[in-house]
Amino acid sequence: MESVDQPLTAHSWLVVITFMVVIAVVIHPIRVPLPIPSFSRSPSRPDQSIAQQKQQQQQQQVADETSANSVIADATATNQTKQKLIFPYHITLNIATAPVLGVLFLLATRSIEGNSVRDGIVGAPESGVEPYAVMILFFSLAYICISLDMTGVFQYAAFWISQRGGGSGQRVFLSFFLLSTVMSGLTSNDVVVLTMTPFLVYYSHAVDLVTPVAFLMAEIQTANIASMALYIGNLTNVVACQAYKISFLEYSAWMILPCFAAIATCYIMLRINFRHEKYIPKIVKTPNVDPRSCLIDPVGAIFGLTVLACSLICLIGTSFAHVSVWIVTGPFALLTFIRDIWYDSRGNFKPAQVDVATCSDRQEEEKDSNSLGDEGVEAGFEESRMEKGLPEIAVPEPSIVTPVSILTGSNSNSDSNNDNSQDDDHESVETVGVSYNPIAIPATSTTAVNNNSNSFPTRDLDAAAHHQGWVKRFSHNFQQRWPLLHAIAIRMPWAILPFTFSMFIMVEGLSHSGWIGIFAKWATKLVPNYIAATYAIGFVSVLLCNIFNNVPMTILVARILQHPNFVNSPLATPEVIKGCLFALIVGSNLGACTTLISSLAGLMWDSVLRSKGSGVGFWSFFRWNMGVMPMVILVTLTVVVIELTVYF
Repeated sequence: MESVDQPLTAHSWLVVITFMVVIAVVIHPIRVPLPIPSFSRSPSRPDQSIAQQKQQQQQQQVADETSANSVIADATATNQTKQKLIFPYHITLNIATAPVLGVLFLLATRSIEGNSVRDGIVGAPESGVEPYAVMILFFSLAYICISLDMTGVFQYAAFWISQRGGGSGQRVFLSFFLLSTVMSGLTSNDVVVLTMTPFLVYYSHAVDLVTPVAFLMAEIQTANIASMALYIGNLTNVVACQAYKISFLEYSAWMILPCFAAIATCYIMLRINFRHEKYIPKIVKTPNVDPRSCLIDPVGAIFGLTVLACSLICLIGTSFAHVSVWIVTGPFALLTFIRDIWYDSRGNFKPAQVDVATCSDRQEEEKDSNSLGDEGVEAGFEESRMEKGLPEIAVPEPSIVTPVSILTGSNSNSDSNNDNSQDDDHESVETVGVSYNPIAIPATSTTAVNNNSNSFPTRDLDAAAHHQGWVKRFSHNFQQRWPLLHAIAIRMPWAILPFTFSMFIMVEGLSHSGWIGIFAKWATKLVPNYIAATYAIGFVSVLLCNIFNNVPMTILVARILQHPNFVNSPLATPEVIKGCLFALIVGSNLGACTTLISSLAGLMWDSVLRSKGSGVGFWSFFRWNMGVMPMVILVTLTVVVIELTVYF
C-alpha cells in the first residue's frame, strides 16, 4: 500500500511536469527534425516532403523528354543544380510517440522505477484496474465494429434513414440523431465518429445544405452521450468500472436513465440552438440512391450484427459470474477475424486500382456491366469488399476530387483524376462555423509509377526515404493478398495502445511520487455529502477533460478516488463513493463534448472533417457546445442524484 503522506521531491515535480508536457504534445502534435544531414541535388524547397520532391522531378523529366532540346536542357539543368544540405529525417511527437518518450525520459532520470511500469501494464493490486484487460476489451470490440462497418451496413442504414425522411429536414435531422444514438449505444463513440462523420459531409453537399454544422454537432454530441449507456461504450467507462469492480449489468442499471435524460435534453437544446432554418431546413433533397447498393457484403453484415449481439448478451449473462469482460469479447473478435480471413481467402485479390466508389457508383455499375466507370478501373479485376466499400477516413493515401452530384443522381463523369479537376482543389466555401472544400476521397492504392522512374535523378531522395521502403512494400504485398484485413488494420486505432499504457504508467508514477495522495486530500474538500460530491466531481471531471483529455483524466481521478486519503475519510460514505464514481463517468463522457481537445473522439472527429476539406474551428465548436452541454450535464447529474437518493 502506498504511503498516505509521502513528501514531494525533485523527482515528484519532474513526473508531474512531464505528465503535463506529454498531454500538451498529444493535443498539439509537433514535428522535430533529427540532426542527420543529407545533401540533395534537387533545387526543391526544404519544406517539401520527399514524395513531393520526387514527383516534381518525375514530372519535369517527362516534360524534358517530350521537348526537342531535352538533351541540352538536361545538361544545362545539371550544371545549374547546386547541392543543398537538408535534414530529411524527423520524428513526430503525437499521441503514439510522446507518451512513450515521456515514460522513457522518466525511467532515464530515475523519476519512476520499474514497478511503476509493471503496475501500469498489469495493474496495481490496490487499484483494481488491469490495463492489459482494458486494452484487450477495447481492441476486441473495435475489430468487431470496424469489420461490421466494412460490410456497408452503417452506410445502408444512413441512406435508408435519409430516404425515409420524406424530404422533411426536421425529420431527417431527428432520424440521424437517433441513428447516431443507437450506433454509439450499441458499439462505441469511435465507430460513430469514423462512420457517420464522412457520410454527413457528403450528405450535406448532396442535398445542398447551407451549413452542416447542426448535423455534425448532433452527431458528435450523441456519440459521446450515448456511449454512457453501456459498459463498453467508452474506454473511460471500462477504466472507471474496473477500478470499482462494477459489472456490465450493474453499470447499465445505474446509467441507462441518466443516459436517456441526457439524450432527450440534448435534442431539445439542439433544436433551440439550431432553430434557424439555415441549420435545419424545412425541405431537403432526397438522395437518389438505392440503400441496398451500399450493402456490400449482406452475409457479412448479418454475421457481424449477430456476433455483436451475442457478445452483448454474453456480457450481460456473465456479469453475474464476475467474469472479466475481455475473456468474453476476445473470442468473438477472434471469430470475426477468422471469418474475415475466410472472406479474403476466397480469391487471389489484386491491389485495388479503382477510386473509392460511392453507393451510386456501384448502383450504376450494376445497371451497365459494360461500363466500368473511372479510367483507373482495370478490366478483369475481381472487386472485393475492400475495393467496393473501403471507408475513406483512415486511408493514408493521396486523395482525388470526386463530384458530389453522383449522390443526387445527376449525370457526372468520373474524371476526377484529370487536370481540370485540380483547379477546384483550393476553392472553399465559408459558412457559419464550418468551411469545406470539394470532397476529397483517398485512393485505395498508390498511383502507379513509370517503370523507368529509376533513371530519374532522385538517388539522394531515395536514400533519405530508404528506411521506409520495406514498410511500404510489406503493406503493398499484404494489401494484395489480404485486402479486407488490410482495410481493417489501417482503421484500427493502434495509437491508443501506447498512449493508454503510457498514461497508466505515468499515473502510477504520480502515485508513487506522492502526488495522488495530495490530490486525494484536496478531493475530500469537495464531498461533504453525496449530492455535493456528485455535482462537484462531475463538473470537475468536465473541467479536467479540457486540460488532460478524458482518458488520462479518468485514469488519474479514478486513482485519486481510490487513495487511502480519500477512502479513509469520514466523509467517504458508500453513497458518496457511488456518487463520485458515476459522476466521473458522466464527466468523462459529457466533458468530451465541450472542446475539441477534451477527448480522443473529438480529436478524431476534427481530423476526419479536415481530411474531407471541412473543419469546425475550436471556438465555434466550443460556442455551439456551450449552448447545449451545460444543461445536459446538469440534468444528467441530477438524475444520478435522484437514483442515489432512492437507492440509499
